[in-house]
Amino acid sequence: MRSRLIFALFSIIGSAALAQERSVAITIDDVPNVHLYASHGNSSGLLKKLDSLNLPVAIFINEGNLRQNKAFEKNKELLQSWISRKYITVGNHSYSHPNYGEIGFDAFTAEVLKGEELTRKVAEQAGKKLEYFRFPFNGMGKDSAEQTRMQKFLTDHHYISTPFTVESEDWLYTQLYEKALKEGKIEEARAIGNRYVDLSLQLFEYFDRVAQVAAKKPVKQIYLCHDNQLNTDYLPVLVHKLREKQYRFISLQEAMADPAYQLPLRYYGNAGFSWIYRWIENVDNRRSLMRIEPVDKKAQQAYEAMTKGNK
Repeated sequence: MRSRLIFALFSIIGSAALAQERSVAITIDDVPNVHLYASHGNSSGLLKKLDSLNLPVAIFINEGNLRQNKAFEKNKELLQSWISRKYITVGNHSYSHPNYGEIGFDAFTAEVLKGEELTRKVAEQAGKKLEYFRFPFNGMGKDSAEQTRMQKFLTDHHYISTPFTVESEDWLYTQLYEKALKEGKIEEARAIGNRYVDLSLQLFEYFDRVAQVAAKKPVKQIYLCHDNQLNTDYLPVLVHKLREKQYRFISLQEAMADPAYQLPLRYYGNAGFSWIYRWIENVDNRRSLMRIEPVDKKAQQAYEAMTKGNK
C-alpha cells in the first residue's frame, strides 16, 4: 500500500498542469522583530524589501515582542508601520508565543486575548479587521477534545485558525546565517542563504505533489516564514525563483477560499507539521510521506553542533 502511495506521488504529476495551478500566500510569523529593528537604526529591512516585491502578505503578531527591549514606543511605531501597509493582512500569534499543548486552555486563551489588545486598535485605525489567528509552533492541542475546545473559543471570538502547507525551517537557517555574518564569514553566510532558498523550492515541489495525493487536486499553498535577517536578505530571492516557476502570489484570504482547507483534519496531536499531512487519514501513509520529505541534513547537523556548543 505504501509503495503504491509513493509511486502515485511521483507519477501523478502532469508538470504542465501543476504549473498552471501554482499559487502561494506568503505569511510571516513573530512580527515584529524588535532586536533587528534596533540593530538597523530603527529600520525594518524586511518591510522595505516587501514594499518593493508587489505581493500580498499576511503577518502574525506577538505583542510581547514590543517589550523585549526598553524601546516600547519605537517598537509600537514599527508595529504600526507593518499594519498600515495596504498589502498586509493582520493576524494574532498570541502575546508571548507559548505552546497551547503545554500550557492548557485557560492560560492559552488569556494569551490570545492579551495578544490582540494593541493590534486590534491599530488595525482598526488602519481600516482593517483582525480576524486571523495562528497557533505558536502550530500546536493546536494535545488531543481532539482540546483542539475542538480551542477552535470553539477562536470562532466565538471571530478568529479564523490559519494553516500552512510549506515551511522550510528558516528559524534554523537564520541562526546559522547570523552567526556566519557576525564572524565575518560572508561566503559561508551566502551559502547558507542559498541552501535555504534551494530547500524551500524543493519543498514547494514536494508539497505540490503530496497535495495531489492528499486533496486529489492542486492546492493553493500557504508559506510560513519569520521576521528575521535571513528573510530580509533571501525572501526576495525565493519570491523571484517562485515567480520563475510560474507561481502566482495571492492573499491569505484567497488561499483559504480553496476548498481543500475545509477538508477534515485527520491528525489530533500537537505536532506542528503541514496541513497537507493532516488531511491524510491513514497514519502509515502519512508517516511514509513525511519520511521522504526533502531535508537539509547538513544544516540540521550544523545547527545541532552550534546549539550544543552554546550550552
